[in-house]
Amino acid sequence: MGLQTVHLVWFFLCHVFNFLDGALTLAAISRGVEEANPVMAWALSIGPAFFLLMKFMIFAAASWYILHRAPRLLMPIGVLFAAVLLWHGHFWLVV
Repeated sequence: MGLQTVHLVWFFLCHVFNFLDGALTLAAISRGVEEANPVMAWALSIGPAFFLLMKFMIFAAASWYILHRAPRLLMPIGVLFAAVLLWHGHFWLVV
């Protein structure tokens, strides 16, 4: 598998992880958790659909830029998202 293919795989995984983070964040918020990111908390105050739209659009633009300018950063971003998803998993197991 070539380096460009590896970058595309991480690009795809980052988007999947971002989607899962958004869905799990909304589920956690429905159980009383507060959004820590002030920009996303503002988006959420408008509504869940706007929250997801903002989350996906901002991430899509940023990840597209990273894919074309610094694709080596996609793996650490994906690993960071995986850690966030582990936190979500911990939340659902504990709460």
